[in-house]
Amino acid sequence: MKINDVAEYAGVSLATVSRVINGKNVKKETREKVEEAIKKLNYTPNFMASSLQRTKSNMLLIIVPEISNPYYSAILEGVEVTAKSMGYNIILGSSYSSEAQLLDYLTLLNTKLVDGIILMEKIRKDKIMEKIKDENVFKKIVQCSEYIEENELTYVTIDHKKAAYEAVSHLISIGKKDIYLFSMKKDYTYSTLRREGLIEAMRDNGLEFKKENEVLLDELSIKEAQKHMNIILNNREVENIGIFAVSDVIAIGILKALNTKNIKIPQEAAVIGFDNIDFSAVTEPSLTTVSQPGYELGAESVKSLVRKITGECNDPEKIILDHELIVRETTNKFVLK
Repeated sequence: MKINDVAEYAGVSLATVSRVINGKNVKKETREKVEEAIKKLNYTPNFMASSLQRTKSNMLLIIVPEISNPYYSAILEGVEVTAKSMGYNIILGSSYSSEAQLLDYLTLLNTKLVDGIILMEKIRKDKIMEKIKDENVFKKIVQCSEYIEENELTYVTIDHKKAAYEAVSHLISIGKKDIYLFSMKKDYTYSTLRREGLIEAMRDNGLEFKKENEVLLDELSIKEAQKHMNIILNNREVENIGIFAVSDVIAIGILKALNTKNIKIPQEAAVIGFDNIDFSAVTEPSLTTVSQPGYELGAESVKSLVRKITGECNDPEKIILDHELIVRETTNKFVLK
């Protein structure tokens, strides 16, 4: 059944049927005729096709590397609540760190199925432009948390380098001079900046970071972190070390390994994570971590994206939100005394 059949049955134009379907202002008598025709003919409007003819879909797409990472939950809440308040709905997509899948999502901008995209994955502008081609369409992408400065797109994030500096300075302040870094093999902006913050904090305290103390993981998982911490514990003497993990998920895996080997925390090994996911407060012992304002990251990303969509602000914005070091039992200086 086609829209033409509905128009013919109701004795009205195609434009009138379209106005009724899309909730536009139509005389009551005419609306009732069209609605009766739709019901009689069992017509189902193709909203996807009709959205291609509209200039706006009032849909925003948010792309995350993997939905399973609990870090994204607060950000997604901020995105959804703020989008709803501004008259938009959201579509959630996961790239699973696949560039091909990420690019497939980005091409939705070309089809007008979405008005803009909040991107939490790292990809260069030239790669995106191969698919999107239109510079004005490209500008309707906002980078959230993870970003590339050279893309000249708006990004909403925290000062990752400063946050890592404060975390590692805290480890040093409780007497930990042998510092380990657990990070990712993949080239993430956040992990690069956090590494820089660690090295700077050590240098400012007269310490040198040892390359052999850097552990790079293939995947962001508790199991992977636990495995690599066990390798260290099986091959080295661990005494009075400090461990900085670029994610709470990684830090939890480290704690599992330390607990299994009966390493005293924080006396023999102090641990700091990053993100302040819900689980970090209930680990044994509770995890010291850097808190990111997840909800605000999501909310500010939506507000900035809507400014791009409406033309209120076409220039790229650099929005840096505050972070906080949350000190818990894994670095409790009172236990050390």
